[in-house]
Amino acid sequence: MSTPEDHKNRIIQRILNQTLTEHPLLPLPDKQQRRQMIENVGPEEVLRLFEMREQRVRAEQADPHRYGTELECWKDADDILNNRAELLVLGGNRAGKTEYAAKRMAQAFIGTDLNGHCPEWVNEKFKKRGINIWCLHQSNATSVAMQQNVFHKYLPKELKEAKRTKTTHVSWTQKNGFSDNTAVYNGNQIWFMNYMQDIKVVEGGEVDYVWCDELVPADWLETLRYRLVTRNGKLLVTFTPIQGYTQVVKEFISTSRIKEWKVSELLPNNNVIGVPRGHMPYRAEGIYGKHGCVWFHSKLNPYNNWERMCQTLSGRSTNEIKIRAYGWADQTAGSQFPLFGDSNIFTESVTELVPDGTNYMVADPAGARNWFMLWARVDAYGTIWVYREWPDQSYGEWALPSDKADGRAGPAQRSGSGRGVNEYTELVWSLETHADKREEIAERYIDPRSAGTETTTKEGGITLLDLLMDASEPLYFQPAASVSVDERVLIINDLLCFNREADIDIKTNHPRLMVHESCQNLIYSLREWTGHDGQKGACKDPIDALGYLVVMQPRHISASLFKEWQKFNKCGSY
Repeated sequence: MSTPEDHKNRIIQRILNQTLTEHPLLPLPDKQQRRQMIENVGPEEVLRLFEMREQRVRAEQADPHRYGTELECWKDADDILNNRAELLVLGGNRAGKTEYAAKRMAQAFIGTDLNGHCPEWVNEKFKKRGINIWCLHQSNATSVAMQQNVFHKYLPKELKEAKRTKTTHVSWTQKNGFSDNTAVYNGNQIWFMNYMQDIKVVEGGEVDYVWCDELVPADWLETLRYRLVTRNGKLLVTFTPIQGYTQVVKEFISTSRIKEWKVSELLPNNNVIGVPRGHMPYRAEGIYGKHGCVWFHSKLNPYNNWERMCQTLSGRSTNEIKIRAYGWADQTAGSQFPLFGDSNIFTESVTELVPDGTNYMVADPAGARNWFMLWARVDAYGTIWVYREWPDQSYGEWALPSDKADGRAGPAQRSGSGRGVNEYTELVWSLETHADKREEIAERYIDPRSAGTETTTKEGGITLLDLLMDASEPLYFQPAASVSVDERVLIINDLLCFNREADIDIKTNHPRLMVHESCQNLIYSLREWTGHDGQKGACKDPIDALGYLVVMQPRHISASLFKEWQKFNKCGSY
């Protein structure tokens, strides 16, 4: 007959010898740790805890819809989609991008919150029936293997086994995916498509959620956006940028500002402009308020073998490490101003930051297009603070991302275009007048080619400078120095240089070119202009205008000297 002591010993031996299921979030205790646990809480309690652990693991495997792990980075992605219409999830290999998107699409498909943790952006449509979801991949084969099977994984267990009815049809096999690439449940329907199909398959219909996995072509993305308008839907794009800075990546990243970053142990040096040394971007917000970006670093997924990833990437190029481990793609097309970043953008009023500055204005005239104009203030330390642009974002974007290196023309280039000289001078005065008080402009510069030529003057013609002076609201412009584009680029880059490792000091260590956040057309051009499209580059005009300003070496003039200077320089009165 066994004694209580014998029973206790059998439990202890069972605990010491029990084989537990491995799980990345539930570490396996070794025998020494098990003995310590027995001593601390007793063998029966340890056995109960082990059984609870095994039940937790089995529940996750059997029904990940209800019991699957929600990673912290998933919550950050949800926060973006709660407030934005579009989200780009970039990530390293095995970072959990597809798992995240598949589970969210499954939750939307069910149309009811089964686990109590559904994000707001999915939950908001639960009360509505007839939800339409489109999921797209590179081909039908990759859709079945890499998208449909993960979506099926996150369906509730009972739905996987549900019988076919008039409102439910969820037929799936591992080999062929979902029957006819679609599934129906309770009035909701999901379709699986691929980019090898004719794009016309997505040119009609209304949809609540679109999930594009891997390398979605730009024309597909643009078409899909219009399918979401009627239902105020959400767009989710996930992929690892193996092919680098693609057109789609450019469209999201070039109009975003990095807001958060995380430590990058594989890249201990300064990795991305505007991000501290030893860190990589983690979260960014679109400057126009419609999209956001998040980077799922591979290390953030505990189900990924991070040690093996580190071994694989050992000795690889910095570019490959950025892509494979952190989901970041450098712009290899070659922006002419690689040092321009968030440290060159200011948000406060220029009159508060530089109360005793000297103002300058520059114009790049055009024919049928709008002129592009900038206003800047120079402080006592020689820093140029660009505080206004025209046309600004109220006219739309000056340039938009496209397959061309320097983008395509945006609406701001033509919105309200066709003005005459009188209209431009009146426009300038209206922008510079505040409460019946006009800004004091020390000098105005203009494209030397557009201003007029000596030949025109000798032959009795009239120049643009003459027209501006004879306007109903006259303005005096000085032709900018006629130097090459390369020289202007060199000067701008020189103004962007400062010691990024030392503390910023407005007197001794500070970028000498600052741009107000409202000047988004100039900011976009500084980030994206490559010069590869030559004179027809969509981003070129803002860069030209800035170049005409900096080659004239605008300087600060003290208030007392400015008054004396005005007496001898007629532009002071215009």
